[in-house]
Amino acid sequence: MRFELKEIEGFPGEEAHVYSVVMEGDTTSLLEQFFDENGKYKKDIRKIRSKILTMTLYEGCRKEFFKEGEGKWGDGVVALKYSGRLRLYGIYFNRSVILFGSGGYKPPSVRAYQDYPPLNEKAQQMREIAKIIYNRIKDGELKFNHDGTLTND
Repeated sequence: MRFELKEIEGFPGEEAHVYSVVMEGDTTSLLEQFFDENGKYKKDIRKIRSKILTMTLYEGCRKEFFKEGEGKWGDGVVALKYSGRLRLYGIYFNRSVILFGSGGYKPPSVRAYQDYPPLNEKAQQMREIAKIIYNRIKDGELKFNHDGTLTND
């Protein structure tokens, strides 16, 4: 799996930086694809955009904004809370950095994302991306600085 990390424009702020993944061969990030694919859920998309803006402009990426354990415990994969029926998966790094992937609609009849193949696929993708990113960090190829900027060697 090959990809690049991209800081997402449109979410400016002093408190946090928002990144997403651009898969090899794609021209848009997973976050941008998420917004495009789920545009018909306007109310939930507005909630998500508002929450991301709040993080970047005012509060930073506080841990209570995320539901942990969306992958395996300890892998850093989270879901954004307060997003209605939409699930947006990402990787939590610290108060100044969040990396969003993708997600989708979770029908009311579905108890857990694992029970719904479209969501399970997105969550599994984030688990694989997290594994690669943490290996890059461990090997010194990638670093998220304290101020939220990215150093990619």
